[in-house]
Amino acid sequence: MKKVIIGIIALTVLAAGAIFVVAQRGTNTNKGMGGPGGFGHGGRGPMAGMMLKGLDLTDEQKAKVKEIMEAGRTNIEPLMQQMRDNRAKLAGQGTDGKFDQAAVEALAAEQSGIMSKLIVEKEKHKAQIFALLTDEQKAKAAEFRTKHQDRMKNGKGFGGRHGGQMFE
Repeated sequence: MKKVIIGIIALTVLAAGAIFVVAQRGTNTNKGMGGPGGFGHGGRGPMAGMMLKGLDLTDEQKAKVKEIMEAGRTNIEPLMQQMRDNRAKLAGQGTDGKFDQAAVEALAAEQSGIMSKLIVEKEKHKAQIFALLTDEQKAKAAEFRTKHQDRMKNGKGFGGRHGGQMFE
């Protein structure tokens, strides 16, 4: 009987901890997003700054890259807010003990649409930046990307499994 009571208490503590974690995720106001697309760090991939630094950009190139990034923020920031709002709604699903499949599917579809727009923006900015690079700089960027992918395969990459998507 004593073991059963201890087991019930342990299970209750575990369930309470899980509920707390889910509740915290729903209220996360972190504005970064290092997930697919790498939109943390002001609308560029987490590795973009490091990879661009290694390309020996001219002052003119740096200024143009900065312009591209700043212009991109105006498109990306509202999408990121939509994503945060969607995640908060999704985190609230099922917390009343009821599962509403239609609501979850609608929120998942909405999130997919937002992510699609973010990916399009990322690729647009990447193309604009690559248009500024010399052939030598493009080759160097490809080399960085290959090295980074190798490091990621071996579990040694910076920024987790999604880092460095700027050049993909």
